[in-house]
Parts: sequence; C-alpha cells; structure tokens
Amino acid sequence: MNWLAFVASLVHSLAWPAGVLAVVIVLRKPIGAALGRGVRRLKAGPVEVEFDQVKAEVREELASSPELTEAQVPAPASQAAVPASSLREELSTLAELSPASAIGEASKRIEIRLAEMLDDSSDPPQRKLAIRAMARLARERGLISDETLAAIEGMSVLRNLAAHSRDEIGLDRAHEYLTLADAVMYALRAKPAS
Repeated sequence: MNWLAFVASLVHSLAWPAGVLAVVIVLRKPIGAALGRGVRRLKAGPVEVEFDQVKAEVREELASSPELTEAQVPAPASQAAVPASSLREELSTLAELSPASAIGEASKRIEIRLAEMLDDSSDPPQRKLAIRAMARLARERGLISDETLAAIEGMSVLRNLAAHSRDEIGLDRAHEYLTLADAVMYALRAKPAS
C-alpha cells in the first residue's frame, strides 16, 4: 500500500464522523436549544418535539412578560374564558374543521402584527422576513420584551409542529395555541416595559 492509498483510506474512514461533526457544529444552537428545553421525545426524520412541553414554555414566558398583567396571562384553554374579538373566538369554527389550519392562521396574524410594528418603526425592513427574524428585529429595536420574543419563537415551533406533524393535532391543542396567540397579540399591542 503506497502513501496515497493510505491517505485515501484514512479520508474514507473519517468521512462520516467528520460529516456528523460538521452537522453538529452547524446546528449547535438549535440542538442546544432543543436539549435545553428538556425535550422528552426526539424522533429522527423529521425531528419531532413534544407539543405540550413547548406550549408550557410559551406560557411561562408570557407569565413573565412585562407587557402582560397577571390577569392577561393565559390559563390553560380548558379553564380560559373566551373574550369576544379574540383569535380563539374568531378562529373557533376553523379550529373545529381543521385544528392545524387554525394554528397556521393565528400564526399568520402574529406575523402580520409584527410586520406592522416594524413598518411603523423609523427603519422598516427592506425585505420580507420570517416571523422569528421579525421578532428578533422588533426586540433589537425595543418594540417587544425578551419574554415576548421567546414566546413568539416558541409559538413558531408549535406552529411548525402542527404543520408538519404526522399525527392529527386535536381541537384542544388548537384552542391552547389560540389562547396563547391571544396573549401574544395583546403583548404586541402593549408598549414593552424597559
């Protein structure tokens, strides 16, 4: 075996560990965030996170949000009163027909509100941004609090789970999402405490 064959054999043997290492390096923040959240179930292809765990984290972020009073923090959907002109009220019929569609529509409303806030700011974005990027930009500009940013990021994860889940999202989960979305919308309409 000459030295070129040896080097080729060595490269071939180390290719898959190097590939895995590269993926871990590139995805270290999302992987770290998922593991930091205490993911109870992780499923390869596509990755699956437990809906209820993320939902509880969003509720915790909203509970500590300076834009919301204790009375405005959402209770679990089964205990929450449904205010008139809320997303939960507006989208209840859609939720009964297609819970995942209701979740998608509520997410779109949050995205629209963020876009309005950024458009009204002194330096509106020049291009369309994804909801998480808009939320981070709104936080950088002092339009929302850290807690509201974290809640929006969690809501985005929940929306993705609902949209890409192989399992049917039930009406109860849709109502939970809509209740949380109402609180996020209220926080987006309130002025953040500095």
